[in-house]
Amino acid sequence: MKKVNVEEIAAYKKLGKALKLYTDALEIVIPLEIGPRIMHISLPGMPSVVEDECPREEARTDGQIYKFYGGHRVWHSPEAFPRSYMPDNEPLESYELLENGIIIWQKEEPWTQMQKGMEIYFEDDDSLRVVNVIKNNTAWPIEIAVWGLTIGSRSGREVIPVVQRNCGLQTNTGYRSWAYSRMDDTRAHWGQRYIVIDNDPEDETAFKIGYENEYGWMTYFNHDQCLVKKYQHQRGAKYSDKGCSYETYTSYWGVELESLCPLQTVKPGKSLTHEERFYVVASKGLPTYNEDEIAEKLAPIAEKAGIELPVNTGEPWDPNFVEED
Repeated sequence: MKKVNVEEIAAYKKLGKALKLYTDALEIVIPLEIGPRIMHISLPGMPSVVEDECPREEARTDGQIYKFYGGHRVWHSPEAFPRSYMPDNEPLESYELLENGIIIWQKEEPWTQMQKGMEIYFEDDDSLRVVNVIKNNTAWPIEIAVWGLTIGSRSGREVIPVVQRNCGLQTNTGYRSWAYSRMDDTRAHWGQRYIVIDNDPEDETAFKIGYENEYGWMTYFNHDQCLVKKYQHQRGAKYSDKGCSYETYTSYWGVELESLCPLQTVKPGKSLTHEERFYVVASKGLPTYNEDEIAEKLAPIAEKAGIELPVNTGEPWDPNFVEED
């Protein structure tokens, strides 16, 4: 178990009081006057690989203002306005420092009567284990999914895997788009093994895709670091947005790296969790769009984070192929 150091910050990025938690391998910042959020993730002494400024527009919701602060947050899915956009502008209801991390809780949302929290643990393999939590404080069961949204810092590059599973005549995955997305967006680069998505701080248009990411990981490169997020994809489970366990969205303020748990019915007084693992690995520069070069750059990162890279076998298409259970 990692022994975590804690440093109090009087005023962090105009967000008020915060806590810096760090080891000799990683550092994060937890704001205390908004949230629950992780507003900084990096190697020691490095710029944040998640967006900790996020100069983004605000959304009015139920007479309140939702502010897009950046960092890593937890939402409830399926997305709906104004339900998903309940503000987290007030101080945390509580936080508990642990020897190897912190547990943070937001006040109950006054309209939805749901409560968001995070359990954040520094693991022995120099990673973070983040448990995103939503508690149902209503008087009736609700069907929701926990949604972990991490905003990659501006001018970075995302690389996500293309599913390679052989399904014969059947589809092996499905890509979903939103009405505001253009499939010919120049920030998106579609490959046989990888999809690469760039952030352009000068491009205010929105682009979003989602899919059944069976590999259960995504990577984001910036500031000579690579952020890896891992989660458990469950094949055959019911996911939001017509089956998406992973979604990504880019606009001028950053790139959202979004993983979701399956939709589940949560009884009154019960909680639903979604666990992610965060790794930060030193990686000079951004990857190119060449898939062999991407694979070479990802190889040492994959070894550290324990992720499987997609491999196209080049086997001829077989219409009689039947996938084993």
